[in-house]
Amino acid sequence: MGTHKPLLPFLGKTLVDAVIARARPQVRRLAIDVPRTMAAAYSSYPDVVPDLFDAQQGPVCGIVTGLEWLDGEWLATFPCDAPFLPVDLVAQLAAAGGPAIVKGMPVCGLWPKSALAGMRTHVGKSVRGALAALGGVEIDMADAPDFAFFNVNEPEDLPAAVQLASRADEAVRDRRRGSGGASAGPRTS
Repeated sequence: MGTHKPLLPFLGKTLVDAVIARARPQVRRLAIDVPRTMAAAYSSYPDVVPDLFDAQQGPVCGIVTGLEWLDGEWLATFPCDAPFLPVDLVAQLAAAGGPAIVKGMPVCGLWPKSALAGMRTHVGKSVRGALAALGGVEIDMADAPDFAFFNVNEPEDLPAAVQLASRADEAVRDRRRGSGGASAGPRTS
């Protein structure tokens, strides 16, 4: 692909900037987990956390890296290629009362710091398997807009994402009008 996917241009910024804009209001502190070999490409971002593992071993590697970095009790995780995540994603995950992921988008999750040791045994394995070992749940976000979990897998997906952007902005405005702009749930790291 050439450019690391999160750094692809998107609406005058980058794809990861769009994800940060959706995630930042939902958490107390935000960091970007990146492969060790890509850390230098993210030098303009304040909190970049290189993977703890040399080889890219899948999303659980990023979750473990995040849990090691975490200075709180709960870690919210977001994919770097989904620019339209729900603005109340963390609150909905927290409502599950324990470890949780979004059905169909397992990188969107909420993980307790106490799960760190158990998560280490799942590096290189599936997020769903790690979640099951923790007794966590998958939540169905059927009320989210149909594009909320649209992800840009290839540069060819960017034009579709650009077209969805106006719908996503409108959905956020509608949701804020309907909820008075307040969000429920804990703020996590």
